[in-house]
Amino acid sequence: MKKISRKDILRLLEENRNPNTIFSVVFLKKNGEIRRMNCMLGVKKHLKGGKLKFNPLERGYLVVLDTTKKAYRMINLNTISNITSKGVEYYVTG
Repeated sequence: MKKISRKDILRLLEENRNPNTIFSVVFLKKNGEIRRMNCMLGVKKHLKGGKLKFNPLERGYLVVLDTTKKAYRMINLNTISNITSKGVEYYVTG
C-alpha cells in the first residue's frame, strides 16, 4: 500500500479520467458510514439533462459514476481514506 497526500488525490484521479478506467474509493459518508465504491470519471452516458448550479470541485466534491448502481454520486475529497487505481492501493494521509 502506497501513501498519497490529499493534495495529490486529484492528480491521481485525473489519470483515471478515461471513461473505461474503473477505480475503487473508500470514504466517510455524510451520515458517518464508511462506504467502498467502484466508480468511473468522465462518463456522460447516464446523464438525464440539467446542470449543476455550482462547481463541485470548488466545494471539495468529485462527481463520479457508481458502476454498481449506475448512478452519479458526489464524493467529499476530504473524507477519502483509500483509493485503488490500476491495481495499486493508496492510503490517504494528511
